[in-house]
Amino acid sequence: MNIAIIGQGKFGQAIGSLLDYNGLDFEYAEKDRPLTRSADLIFLMVPTQFIRIALRQNKRYISNKTIIVNGAKGIEEKTHLLPHQIVQSVGDYLNYFSLIGPSFAHGVRAKQPTIVSLGYESTKQLTTVKNLIQTPYFRVHPVAGTPALELASALKNLYAILCGYAHGLGAGVNSQALLITLALGEFTQLAEAMGFKNYDVMSPGVVGDLMLTCSSDQSRNYRYGVGLAKGDEQEMQKLLSATVEGYHTSHSIRFIARQLQLELPLAFLTLKIINDREKGASYFHQLISQC
Repeated sequence: MNIAIIGQGKFGQAIGSLLDYNGLDFEYAEKDRPLTRSADLIFLMVPTQFIRIALRQNKRYISNKTIIVNGAKGIEEKTHLLPHQIVQSVGDYLNYFSLIGPSFAHGVRAKQPTIVSLGYESTKQLTTVKNLIQTPYFRVHPVAGTPALELASALKNLYAILCGYAHGLGAGVNSQALLITLALGEFTQLAEAMGFKNYDVMSPGVVGDLMLTCSSDQSRNYRYGVGLAKGDEQEMQKLLSATVEGYHTSHSIRFIARQLQLELPLAFLTLKIINDREKGASYFHQLISQC
């Protein structure tokens, strides 16, 4: 089997470390270094905003039978599409999976015990994908359905900005728990409105990923929120240059919610804080006082 990882960033390297552990050969591809041969399986490990470019650049080496495993967490800014929708708009790919879960790349490479969700639409090739990357320390939990899983992974980055912002204002763990609880409710509300009914809210890729990203300064989104609260322009620009998916997601969630006539107070608050930094703290305290 010819295996490729498109994207040699931190998480692409983490996936590579799992394949190395299992004794598997693979090749990396980047923007300036496309694939050199046809791929039977691709780990798509680029930011959401670059999925379309990556697939088009390597299209000659990707057939409709190629297994695609997405690792991106976000929404395409101009189209408001989730990763699986972006992939479908580029080509008719029959074997698609999403690898989503509470997992920082450095922890995976350090062989720290980790569990993730592997979202699938068909059980065909599921065992193949799982066996490629599962190790004694990296556990893969199959979950039926990819849309809700990808929505959860996009929203958690948005809510991580808000939790980081709360921390930057001096809020403690009680407030953090409040925000995470409310965030989970907003995800459920939006998932149902979008018709994503086949999901497990207790899966690693939903509640686990939300808890990890919203409570750790290892998350770029969380640190971006802290930077917003403290007015640290240098830190925010540094993080944006490395991709803060929640920043892009905030605009798309507002568009999607308005299309569905939904009120998502936390999501809207995050966007207001990003766009109006001078009044961000007052917006935050006003919402919290009403919860």
